Amino acid sequence: MNRRNFATTLMAGAGIAAVAKNTLAAKSTKPNLLIIHTDEHNFRTLGCYREQLSEDQAFVWGQGVKVDTPHIDRLAKEGAICTSYYASSPVCTPSRASFVTGLYPVATGSPVNDMPLHDGLQTFASVLESEGYATSYVGKWHLDGDAKPGFGPARKFGFSDNRYMMNRGHWKGLGHDENGKPVVLGLVPNTHNAKFSVSKSTPENFTTDYLTSRVLEILERDKGQPFAVMLSIPDPHTPNSVRPPYDTLFKHLHFENPRTMEVPPESMPAWGRKAKELVDSLEQHKMQGYFGMVKCIDDNVGRLLLWLEANGLNKNTIVVFTSDHGDLMGEHKRHNKGVPYATSAQIPFLIRWPAAIAPGKVVNTAYTTVDFPQTILGLMGAPGIPSSHGKNDAAAFTSPAPRIDDDRIVYITSSASGWVCAVNNRYKLVICEDDIPWLFDLEKDPDELVNFYTNPEYAGIGAKMMDELKRQMAAYNEPGLAKGMAYRYSAGPVQEAPSQTGKLTVGNDGAIEGAGFEISAMNAQPNSWNRALQTPKNSFKPNSRYTLTLDWTSKGLGANSEFYANFTGDKKAGEKMMKAWKGADGTSGSETMELKTNDNPKWQLVVGVRGPGHLVVDRIRIEKE
Repeated sequence: MNRRNFATTLMAGAGIAAVAKNTLAAKSTKPNLLIIHTDEHNFRTLGCYREQLSEDQAFVWGQGVKVDTPHIDRLAKEGAICTSYYASSPVCTPSRASFVTGLYPVATGSPVNDMPLHDGLQTFASVLESEGYATSYVGKWHLDGDAKPGFGPARKFGFSDNRYMMNRGHWKGLGHDENGKPVVLGLVPNTHNAKFSVSKSTPENFTTDYLTSRVLEILERDKGQPFAVMLSIPDPHTPNSVRPPYDTLFKHLHFENPRTMEVPPESMPAWGRKAKELVDSLEQHKMQGYFGMVKCIDDNVGRLLLWLEANGLNKNTIVVFTSDHGDLMGEHKRHNKGVPYATSAQIPFLIRWPAAIAPGKVVNTAYTTVDFPQTILGLMGAPGIPSSHGKNDAAAFTSPAPRIDDDRIVYITSSASGWVCAVNNRYKLVICEDDIPWLFDLEKDPDELVNFYTNPEYAGIGAKMMDELKRQMAAYNEPGLAKGMAYRYSAGPVQEAPSQTGKLTVGNDGAIEGAGFEISAMNAQPNSWNRALQTPKNSFKPNSRYTLTLDWTSKGLGANSEFYANFTGDKKAGEKMMKAWKGADGTSGSETMELKTNDNPKWQLVVGVRGPGHLVVDRIRIEKE
């Protein structure tokens, strides 16, 4: 073939490829959706968020201590960045439940970790599936109870392809078995432990890479039809380890203690100073590992964006980058999440859609994960979820305004720490059981150190935030508000307040015993955990055995409810024993249970009813063997 013919053939091939791309993009006028969702992601680690912050806020670990994230930053430059997006509750399960359903956690059945979604809930995926979309989910789910790893749950909630949906776990290596099904590499049979060397992992089997590769396969399969794919990467959640070369990329960095780490605990709010969680210094290798995980995530985002471009689908595909909650990474003497401080509760949220969202848009309006389904469905021209608690704010994202500064107030909740919070784009009010209200002015005090609640100049602001908090909680049927205890029961496992007339005592023989405990919860929501009694902390000695004897009377029990005795140590490690039983109105009985502790001194026993019911604990005795 001569040069002219070769050039002609080459041009013809390029023309065919261009036509193919255009034809592919034109096959559907419906926008596609690609969600990239991370776990426990501190927004300060993203360059696009540092650009929105003052220098002292952008570099809390020292000047120049950063990880470059060009691919994630590109989404902000070519789309919109949200600076006040919050988890509905800053722990995994409840925030994720809100993200897919548009409901506050207490209404989903998943107000705390490892509690499954209620059957039959509508999600944004189920709406899109009914609209003709090919829907898929790849990665961590954490909405199917305590199954671990729990690949491909039977309940799909609208994600028609959920083969690579993994209920929970943060293993670093994934692969396929002989039947092509996903497996945890090195998983020890009958345990949750994996013998897998992260230092020897590869771009083929390291979890972040593996899951991204599966998404690319799904995109290739479904590119000829409207698709909605959610990739849920388990990193940068602990453990802070990553494959080569990311494991050594940040060895040269030294992380200084954040300013807020130097604040004495007595100056902190009650909800922020739990002694067991406070730290006084950073562990350098863990911080370096976290940065490495973020860099690996960014490179995989780049793989996905490159595929969209190569297939002519970038203009008509909505790309969302977000997370379930943050990670304090040493701020306020804490790691991880669970409190209303910014880097725990605020999440990154970027959205790019060249066909409708102007590049470089900054949205300062406050949102929570509750708002995601209604807004994304609104953007896509799909019907909303009728029962949703969230707002469809699609118009804010498609408006020509380069900045959106609505002072909307939203609320976020705690499942276990006894607080509830109202927040907008400047102010944050936190009320709790053990302290006065705290009001932060995020503009004057971005470190969240000063309580302005008692400042007369802020009286009107505090009252406005409090009134709106209570109004929204009433509108969305938060059970704690109805009992005058918004701070205690909001989104938590307890739906009805226990009426305890009894008292637990320790006898001369060392046995724990008591009588007269009662929980009346006939109006409780299904799957709610309603406590009749709870043993005090440090009631059980490490590495010991006990026998529980429980005499009870039922005053009613819902059709799908049960009474329970739940003995738990470290919930994250899955340390728990549980016994459940049923009893019709008027029946009595006696239950026995063997209790065994390990070296963890924090074991506690809770007795109550799951779902609607009324339980009387006539007598309880716990004897040490």
